[in-house]
Amino acid sequence: MHYFSIHTQQGEHLGFFIMLPDDESEAQPQSGRFAVKLQSETTPQDKAAVNALAPLQDSDTPLYWQIEKDYVILSDDNAVIGRLRNEYLTVNGQTLVLTDLTGII
Repeated sequence: MHYFSIHTQQGEHLGFFIMLPDDESEAQPQSGRFAVKLQSETTPQDKAAVNALAPLQDSDTPLYWQIEKDYVILSDDNAVIGRLRNEYLTVNGQTLVLTDLTGII
Protein backbone atom coordinates (compact mmCIF):
# COMPACT_ATOMS: atom_id res chain seq x y z
CA MET A 1 0.00 0.00 0.00
CA HIS A 2 1.26 3.47 -0.86
CA TYR A 3 0.01 6.70 0.72
CA PHE A 4 0.45 10.12 -0.85
CA SER A 5 -0.66 13.62 0.09
CA ILE A 6 -2.17 15.61 -2.80
CA HIS A 7 -1.20 19.26 -3.31
CA THR A 8 -1.80 21.89 -5.95
CA GLN A 9 1.26 23.11 -7.81
CA GLN A 10 1.15 26.16 -5.52
CA GLY A 11 1.48 23.89 -2.45
CA GLU A 12 -2.11 23.89 -1.19
CA HIS A 13 -2.97 20.57 0.52
CA LEU A 14 -6.11 18.92 -0.88
CA GLY A 15 -6.18 15.41 0.56
CA PHE A 16 -4.77 11.92 0.11
CA PHE A 17 -4.21 9.37 -2.66
CA ILE A 18 -3.93 5.68 -1.69
CA MET A 19 -2.78 2.85 -3.95
CA LEU A 20 -3.47 -0.80 -3.10
CA PRO A 21 -1.70 -3.49 -5.16
CA ASP A 22 -3.59 -6.49 -6.52
CA ASP A 23 -0.87 -8.76 -5.08
CA GLU A 24 0.80 -7.33 -1.98
CA SER A 25 3.39 -10.13 -1.93
CA GLU A 26 4.73 -9.06 -5.35
CA ALA A 27 8.03 -7.14 -5.14
CA GLN A 28 7.01 -4.59 -7.77
CA PRO A 29 3.21 -4.68 -8.21
CA GLN A 30 1.97 -3.86 -11.69
CA SER A 31 -1.68 -3.07 -10.94
CA GLY A 32 -4.26 -2.54 -8.24
CA ARG A 33 -6.92 -0.20 -6.96
CA PHE A 34 -6.75 3.38 -5.74
CA ALA A 35 -8.78 5.78 -3.64
CA VAL A 36 -8.91 9.55 -3.16
CA LYS A 37 -9.84 11.25 0.11
CA LEU A 38 -10.31 15.02 0.07
CA GLN A 39 -9.25 16.36 3.44
CA SER A 40 -7.68 19.72 4.13
CA GLU A 41 -7.10 21.79 7.26
CA THR A 42 -8.50 24.86 5.49
CA THR A 43 -10.98 25.30 2.67
CA PRO A 44 -9.02 24.88 -0.57
CA GLN A 45 -8.86 27.96 -2.77
CA ASP A 46 -8.23 25.98 -5.98
CA LYS A 47 -11.82 24.94 -6.76
CA ALA A 48 -10.87 23.47 -10.16
CA ALA A 49 -8.50 21.01 -8.46
CA VAL A 50 -11.12 20.05 -5.89
CA ASN A 51 -13.72 19.60 -8.65
CA ALA A 52 -11.30 17.36 -10.57
CA LEU A 53 -10.81 15.09 -7.54
CA ALA A 54 -14.33 15.09 -6.08
CA PRO A 55 -15.81 12.55 -8.54
CA LEU A 56 -13.03 10.11 -7.63
CA GLN A 57 -13.78 10.40 -3.92
CA ASP A 58 -17.51 9.95 -4.41
CA SER A 59 -17.28 7.21 -7.04
CA ASP A 60 -19.37 4.07 -6.61
CA THR A 61 -17.32 2.51 -9.42
CA PRO A 62 -14.03 0.77 -8.52
CA LEU A 63 -10.95 2.75 -9.47
CA TYR A 64 -7.88 1.00 -10.88
CA TRP A 65 -4.20 1.72 -11.51
CA GLN A 66 -1.84 -0.09 -13.86
CA ILE A 67 1.80 0.48 -14.78
CA GLU A 68 2.29 1.43 -18.43
CA LYS A 69 5.87 2.15 -19.62
CA ASP A 70 7.17 4.94 -17.33
CA TYR A 71 3.83 6.07 -15.87
CA VAL A 72 0.73 4.72 -14.15
CA ILE A 73 -2.67 4.74 -15.85
CA LEU A 74 -5.70 5.51 -13.68
CA SER A 75 -9.06 4.19 -14.82
CA ASP A 76 -12.54 3.14 -13.80
CA ASP A 77 -14.58 0.34 -15.36
CA ASN A 78 -15.20 2.40 -18.50
CA ALA A 79 -12.20 4.54 -19.40
CA VAL A 80 -8.86 6.08 -18.54
CA ILE A 81 -9.42 8.97 -16.14
CA GLY A 82 -5.88 10.11 -15.46
CA ARG A 83 -2.27 9.21 -14.99
CA LEU A 84 0.53 9.38 -12.50
CA ARG A 85 4.08 10.12 -13.58
CA ASN A 86 6.90 10.79 -11.15
CA GLU A 87 5.27 12.94 -8.46
CA TYR A 88 2.57 14.39 -10.73
CA LEU A 89 -1.05 13.27 -10.77
CA THR A 90 -3.02 14.37 -13.82
CA VAL A 91 -6.78 13.87 -13.60
CA ASN A 92 -9.73 15.61 -15.24
CA GLY A 93 -7.47 18.24 -16.82
CA GLN A 94 -5.69 19.18 -13.59
CA THR A 95 -2.06 18.42 -12.75
CA LEU A 96 -1.43 18.00 -9.04
CA VAL A 97 1.63 17.14 -6.95
CA LEU A 98 1.91 13.99 -4.84
CA THR A 99 4.17 13.61 -1.81
CA ASP A 100 4.93 10.01 -0.84
CA LEU A 101 3.95 9.41 2.79
CA THR A 102 4.50 5.64 2.79
CA GLY A 103 7.71 5.74 4.81
CA ILE A 104 6.43 8.48 7.13
CA ILE A 105 3.18 6.88 8.36
